[in-house]
Amino acid sequence: MSTLARYEHFGVDLAVLDLSTTEVLMLGTEVVFPPLAFLLVLMLLALAAHQAVIVLLHRGRRTVPYVIAVAAGLLGLVMFVRGMVGLLWVELSKREFPGLTPICHGLGLPLVAYGLWIVRELRSPGRHTRGVNEVLILVGLAGMTIIGLFWATNVFAGAYGRGRAAEAAAELHTRPMVVLDLTQRLYLPEDLAGVDQFALHDGGSFTVRCQGLRLLTEAGGRLFLVPPDWEGAGRRTIVVPNDDSVRVQFLPD
Repeated sequence: MSTLARYEHFGVDLAVLDLSTTEVLMLGTEVVFPPLAFLLVLMLLALAAHQAVIVLLHRGRRTVPYVIAVAAGLLGLVMFVRGMVGLLWVELSKREFPGLTPICHGLGLPLVAYGLWIVRELRSPGRHTRGVNEVLILVGLAGMTIIGLFWATNVFAGAYGRGRAAEAAAELHTRPMVVLDLTQRLYLPEDLAGVDQFALHDGGSFTVRCQGLRLLTEAGGRLFLVPPDWEGAGRRTIVVPNDDSVRVQFLPD
């Protein structure tokens, strides 16, 4: 998702790149770390909070656990409603902070269930056994949480890819310049900022030199090139074969 969103920013569909699975994974590895770090921190905080609740229950404290139960139930209910609104109202989910709707949808009902569990422990501590229905409910809640996490990670990956693409587009002028020797001119606007084409008189088969483009990526035996001023009027990605029909040089800007 991150790689797809990154190249869509430059008008290139991921299928056109014809990348292997390994190449896609290598390009998208960096997006894995923030969600994993967030998930681990969330798990540690949840375990610490649950341990604190267990200690309070064992000590016979009732006021604080009741407050926690009510707070967890209300927060979970609000989150679930917010998740359903985002699920049904697509325009809202497009404008929200990335992943808010799936996080609310995945954690809402589990928080409500946790609040109810605290209340039950206060009323009859350790005097109940899990029936089939309760096990099914737990499986359903766990499934909602897992789906919500995958969904949130998916949304975050898309937003991350778009952010990385915008960052790359703003820094294209710092990338090495590509010099192409061609047998014919590229079909480019005459006023494309930072890109020049002129006749090449070296007595060989190459008659045109094009310089100023920047390399976006190389895939499938082709070079995907972009102008250095992507935010200007020349937004386009130029594709040329990476074979003997083109002579390529890379120059530091």
